[in-house]
Amino acid sequence: MTQSADFQSESLNRAVLYNLFAGSLARKVDDSWLNPGFREKLHLGLPPVSGKEEVLQALTRAAEDPKYFAELQLDYDALFNVPGPKLTFPYESCYTHRNIDGTYGRLWQEPAQDMHRILEEWEIIFAEGWNLIPDHVAIELSFMAELCRRTGLAQEAEDLQRLQEWQREFFQAHLNSWLGEFVTVLAKKAGTEFYQGLAQLLGAFLEEEKEGLKAALELEK
Repeated sequence: MTQSADFQSESLNRAVLYNLFAGSLARKVDDSWLNPGFREKLHLGLPPVSGKEEVLQALTRAAEDPKYFAELQLDYDALFNVPGPKLTFPYESCYTHRNIDGTYGRLWQEPAQDMHRILEEWEIIFAEGWNLIPDHVAIELSFMAELCRRTGLAQEAEDLQRLQEWQREFFQAHLNSWLGEFVTVLAKKAGTEFYQGLAQLLGAFLEEEKEGLKAALELEK
């Protein structure tokens, strides 16, 4: 198998993980996460890094204890929807375009405008219910998933090269620039094992992505 074929195959697997992280941050956990079959897929598909066991144990507990399931949903609201001490801004603009005093910046700044343009350029349409500002973490992760998916399915060398370049450039411009801080804050503020573990998992995945995309570039030289 050629290096390009390897990268394409890996890209399809990476798309699944990007979509998983995007879905977990776009909305609160629902009943589908508690399905034993889905939890088994997570067990097999998630990388064996810090946070995996916490996520799986939390879902198992939620499946057995309705009160804990409700706690997971309340934790999501406290982290992403309700103003308060636990609020964790999930928007790139807040991190990369801060106020003069260093506090989190306003919404709909340059990163959101850039993401709006990118989504239109790539004709990306999200499922009903994903009415999120374009630089929301779930939107950016989902777009990266789509780049990976299209890379895995590319038939022409020219298309493959363009998609590889887009993966590297988008990761550097819109993911690597702020998600490290985001997952650190999320891990500290989360009140449940699920979101603490999710933050650790996403952080480890992004570090692996950074190294993997860098290695792929070196192989092309």
